[in-house]
Amino acid sequence: MTDPAARRLHAAALVITVAAAVVNAVLAAAGIVSPTTAFTLWLAVELPLAAILTTITVVRVRAALRRRRTWSEVLDDVAGPTPAELIRFELRGYRSLWLWLRRRYDGVSSGVEPIGYTKGTMAVPVAFLVAAVAETVVVHVLVPWPPVRTVLLLLSLWGLVQIAGVLTGRITHPHLLAADRLIVRSGHQVIVELERGAVRRCVARRRWEYTDVTVDGEALYLPGPDGTCVDLVLTEPVEVRVPRFLAHRRPTATVSRLSLQVDDPDAVAASLTPRSTDGASRISAGE
Repeated sequence: MTDPAARRLHAAALVITVAAAVVNAVLAAAGIVSPTTAFTLWLAVELPLAAILTTITVVRVRAALRRRRTWSEVLDDVAGPTPAELIRFELRGYRSLWLWLRRRYDGVSSGVEPIGYTKGTMAVPVAFLVAAVAETVVVHVLVPWPPVRTVLLLLSLWGLVQIAGVLTGRITHPHLLAADRLIVRSGHQVIVELERGAVRRCVARRRWEYTDVTVDGEALYLPGPDGTCVDLVLTEPVEVRVPRFLAHRRPTATVSRLSLQVDDPDAVAASLTPRSTDGASRISAGE
């Protein structure tokens, strides 16, 4: 079977399996079928469909691995770029929560200094988190149907975990400053990796004109709610990858200045400026 045919068969099996499960659940919740009948349908229809879907998935995964694909590439092949990115997004959220609970930072080790950029940026996301908690409580109290209430409660809890994962992702993925390089990040996405000598000048300077990620001319702005507070002037233009929710849709740009929001701009300027030397260039740019 060709790969396009396998992809279409896989998609059809997924749609049919999910549709059967949803219809069975709705019929049971509405009282149209009894719990016994719903269980019988699960055994006779949903379970075989799930087995078929699992078999097709395993076959496609094994075929991709035989082509020496990485697991990330396998996920892209089997699920498609956008669903695969959503799956990775959720998994990263769980990992960020785990790192935050352990008071750890991604990529930080001996000789690597984290540069935080969340000061003053968490008020709105935390407000959303509080509102989501309140909504969960209200829905649980007001909805009179126990099955619907249970489903909504589970969905609300899942949503709360996703919001918490986004919040902790920015905390646990700071910029990284090592003896020989600087890695600029936005959450889990790497914007650019620079040699320290590629930074000609680092100046603590407040800029309010942008409050969203913007490329303007030869400058990339990675602001917080109050703009940016430190400028990095580079020895030569470098290619950066602009952060986007879907990583496979991230554009690139060539810039010679980075304006960043950081927690302590004076400390960052003091760390970078004394060691700045001309003649160095970008190591790499990527996720």
